[in-house]
Amino acid sequence: MRKALVPLVAALAAPAAVSAAELELAGYAGYSFPFYSQTFAYHPGPIEIPIPGVEVEQGGEFELKAKGGATFAGGLTFYATEGFGLELRLDSVGVTIDTPSNAYSVRADLPSPHDPVVADLDLTRGTGEVHGLRPWSLNVKLRSWGESIRFTASGGLSRLGNLELAIDQTVALGVVAVNLETNELQIATFRLHGATPAEGESSWGGNLGLGIQINIGERGALVLEGRGFYFPERTIEWEPDGAQALPPPQDELLERVLERLDPIELKPWWAQATIGFAIRF
Repeated sequence: MRKALVPLVAALAAPAAVSAAELELAGYAGYSFPFYSQTFAYHPGPIEIPIPGVEVEQGGEFELKAKGGATFAGGLTFYATEGFGLELRLDSVGVTIDTPSNAYSVRADLPSPHDPVVADLDLTRGTGEVHGLRPWSLNVKLRSWGESIRFTASGGLSRLGNLELAIDQTVALGVVAVNLETNELQIATFRLHGATPAEGESSWGGNLGLGIQINIGERGALVLEGRGFYFPERTIEWEPDGAQALPPPQDELLERVLERLDPIELKPWWAQATIGFAIRF
């Protein structure tokens, strides 16, 4: 009797399972909140000033900080049951790079009877752009039951292709001349450039999101969602601007600065808040 009931129950449940299958198409728009921030401290090392009794202490610091931007996304979810589905989605994330501070400090101890000279050089802010934050994701998606409001959770693997990163940053190379008559220092500056390799790079990561669906009619729903993405960091080396030619000893100072300057370690980690609309078929 028990063996006979198993196929009967399965046959009765099959139409219900088929009717529960559903396809959902959703579009989102919102804003991103990146987590990348990196501070660079640098100095040219010991330098020789051709004036007896002159000693120089100097060093600079600047920061790269990611700023959020507009975010757009689209997703297609197949629900095999009322609460379980597979989601394929594409996100496009806007991020820029800012340098909120860029300063260079110098202290020169001059021979008697001259007083020490202290100079703080505020350099122009750098510029940076990031393009290509468009990850594809394949997620498992869970959905609660509800007549008017449903809660969702989804997460899975994400694939991020080549990032187009370009940063221009002006740095100080150091003191190149001292005027004892006016107690003035001449500080050379130079523009550095950081960019992703032309051949490109891609990496696997992950994403996790939570959302609320407010049903509108039989097929539509207003969607509020928060989602986070994580990908391995990417290392980018600083390079001198090829359009600038330096005379000696500034060329030597540039080499020293590049030796002591950490590379850019870009961390593609961000959260995003979006609002959208979903249609069920």
